[in-house]
Amino acid sequence: MEIKEMEATLFCIHCNEEQDHIITYINDKISRIECANCHHTVEIKIDLLNEFYHEVYEKIVHKPAEITEEYRNDLSKFLLSLPIRIIKKPYSIYKYMKQTRDVFKTFKEKQKRKK
Repeated sequence: MEIKEMEATLFCIHCNEEQDHIITYINDKISRIECANCHHTVEIKIDLLNEFYHEVYEKIVHKPAEITEEYRNDLSKFLLSLPIRIIKKPYSIYKYMKQTRDVFKTFKEKQKRKK
């Protein structure tokens, strides 16, 4: 799970003209839109747990098909890359979990500031 930010020029109803806006995405869903000029913010509620479960489910369901396709396309390349992949996998899982934890932490901090 990751947070991405993007700038776009949108019409701001508070400034009553086109302004730069910062759009925040959690995975590929818009979570927040903020006007860079007047800082008016529109928050879109996202169920983080549901997003997390969906993301993990997709990874688990599609991984066997990806591996099958890889070894069918080039078995020797697949077998040669296997030891390296086995060594790297714990780190990639750690990195993914840290990134996801940071998203949850950031989201909870924003919720606390609102109250």
